[in-house]
Amino acid sequence: MENEIPFDSIAALIKPIFEEENALLDEAELKHNLDALVALGFLSATGDGYFLTFRAMVYSQISSSIQQLAKEEFVQYVSKNWWKMAGIVFLLMAVISTLISVIAVSIMLK
Repeated sequence: MENEIPFDSIAALIKPIFEEENALLDEAELKHNLDALVALGFLSATGDGYFLTFRAMVYSQISSSIQQLAKEEFVQYVSKNWWKMAGIVFLLMAVISTLISVIAVSIMLK
């Protein structure tokens, strides 16, 4: 199959990252993590090679879309409820200034 990625190629791709951090690449741990991705359905394994599954390809395409959607929802929520946040900030400032005034007056009276 033409889309197969051999384990040796995966290790060769990841090895420079570990070398940059002055760490050793543990191939047994890498194999364990790849097997975990197989168990989750993001990879399929055939012998010493791995293939991306349809699930992994769909996830890689929609993850950025979901992130953008979440940002848009947050901005929309903030724009609808900005007055609530402004009210909370105003109340906090009022409480803090009252406390400072009470403390200052009690210090001056002593």
